[in-house]
Amino acid sequence: MDNDLDLSALRGFRTVLREGSFSAAALALRIPKSTLSKRVADLESHLGVRLIERSTRTLRATQEGEVLAARADRLLGEAEDIRRALGESGGTPRGHLRLAVPQSFGNVLLGAIAAGFRKLHPDVTLEVHFLDRAPDLLEEGFDGCIRFGPLEDSTQVARRLSHGQAMMVAAPDLPGLETLRHPQDLAHFDLVGLAAPWPGGLPLQNGSEEVVLPYQPPLRLGSHLAVRDAVVAGAGVAALPGIVARPDIAAGRLVRVLPDWSTPRKAIYFVYPSAQSVTARLRVFIDHLAQVMAED
Repeated sequence: MDNDLDLSALRGFRTVLREGSFSAAALALRIPKSTLSKRVADLESHLGVRLIERSTRTLRATQEGEVLAARADRLLGEAEDIRRALGESGGTPRGHLRLAVPQSFGNVLLGAIAAGFRKLHPDVTLEVHFLDRAPDLLEEGFDGCIRFGPLEDSTQVARRLSHGQAMMVAAPDLPGLETLRHPQDLAHFDLVGLAAPWPGGLPLQNGSEEVVLPYQPPLRLGSHLAVRDAVVAGAGVAALPGIVARPDIAAGRLVRVLPDWSTPRKAIYFVYPSAQSVTARLRVFIDHLAQVMAED
């Protein structure tokens, strides 16, 4: 019976149980809710049993559903291992890679990185999703993802690529910049930040000295790129990741203020499901990524 299972339906069933609803599971899988409902219904019809009991407010696995759910991860993992092995011939990189990266990293760096990689390895196709959350690599079918550390304990494998820091920046003609000599002076400036703020305040370090500033920006936006654009337009001062700020600093649209101060360094990792999941195409992509980031 296992050989007859529709893996997309099985993945959908498992995601529904993990997410707790069809709506949340459809969002996680990036498919219409109607498609997901049909897949699960077809799976129930094929197996001849009810897998999920639904009510207006909750759902739960039936006894048969619990039996299938207990085996679903192994079945999906084995299928993923087979998928990763296909297209590999004598170690030659070929086939498809599906990756996830944070939006700021993807918008600023991934276009050039992907183009350079494709020139070197034209037999490998790339599909890169921009996500500011940690995806379930096996459940969502990703070969790997980029994450900013520290990472939680996990059975997944991580390779450190580089370090990142946020720096304080402003438009060069922002009034009063000459008075900005210490982080405490930021109290006299409008700040621009993310809609999801720094928890507990904004930490800034200068060697061994650290200051944690209250952080309640009057303007909060949903991405680092929007924050950058607002600062370029003169909205105030912001802490921006170096990968976002450096191109505009080089072009003269931004200047670094408090240049001796920055946020604590965070490691940047490439994360993948397991050592056994590394195909030739994934290995050369990780190596290419590490080389480019080392040169940055």
